Amino acid sequence: MRDLGIYFGTFAPCHVGHFEQIVRAKRENRHAAVIISGYEGDRGDRIGMNLAHRTRAMRQLLRHDSNVSILELNETDIPRYPAGWQPWLEMLENLINQTKDALDFDIASATFYMGEKEYIEPLESYFNEKWPEIDIHMTMVDRKILGISGTEIRETPILNWDYVTRPFRRFFVQNVLVTGAPNSGKSMLIEDLARRYSTSCSIEYAEEYFEDHQLKSPDLDAKDFHAIGIGQFELNRRHIHSNATRKIFFADTDVLYSKVHNMLAAHDEQDYVNQIFEHYIHLQTWSLILIMPPPEDSSDYDRKFYSLLLEQLEHYNLMNHAVILNDTYLENYNRAHALIDEILEKGKDN
Repeated sequence: MRDLGIYFGTFAPCHVGHFEQIVRAKRENRHAAVIISGYEGDRGDRIGMNLAHRTRAMRQLLRHDSNVSILELNETDIPRYPAGWQPWLEMLENLINQTKDALDFDIASATFYMGEKEYIEPLESYFNEKWPEIDIHMTMVDRKILGISGTEIRETPILNWDYVTRPFRRFFVQNVLVTGAPNSGKSMLIEDLARRYSTSCSIEYAEEYFEDHQLKSPDLDAKDFHAIGIGQFELNRRHIHSNATRKIFFADTDVLYSKVHNMLAAHDEQDYVNQIFEHYIHLQTWSLILIMPPPEDSSDYDRKFYSLLLEQLEHYNLMNHAVILNDTYLENYNRAHALIDEILEKGKDN
């Protein structure tokens, strides 16, 4: 057994092939350093998975593994490969030194694991010169045995879902919002869809808040609206990140829904609360928005709410992701099912 295994890559995302190499590096050595590299605008960043996100996800993946150190190499301020080789190697050396210094044993041998032959010579030359007291080894990774590539996953993440390690899956979850008039059957539809796709769904947080605080709608003040809106955002976020969420997530309302209720309320701090909601509304991303109109026997408030909700969806340019479900329950369910199958690569997952 050697002392230190070094495995680096962009990990956008970290898939099971990468994980097999991490296992190899930590089992063939007393300790392994996994180095996530990247820069602003790289291939991960372009799909909403920047370097910091990837580093955090890798730490979550390996959080209980004392045999592995997770390091981040930010290439933003150096030239792109191959022009930036020298500063990149210097940054790599500094990071590895952090791991070496933190270990409770001396490093007599180090092994680099890589998938590109052109990396061997510059790595070997640099580290043989910098670390003459350490026995340097180069090990090529056979990409054919990995079974998948990051490119394939980024292009068709849903079809390749099972190859993606859990903490990285959230970057590919397709988020579906079900919204509309109060008392329009949103929750029933969401529950049935979540059961159909064996995934998770959120509840309308306001109902839980009313129960916990023994409140009714006329009692709400600015603090309550703020708590309900942010509570819904956090509840949805937890589901997106949950291991129970499989490929697609269904949200029972969102911050925008809370904003509409706030706009129709009687308290004096509407603008203040709406300014807070504005930030969170822009953080939400929806692959599909399903809108439930008010039933025929709806109250004036519910109809007014629905009209204002549509205006707000237009205001945030969200109607191009939206479909109004205005038929019977079964027809609405079947229509939603068909739309979701289109998202999931035309039903190939089902």
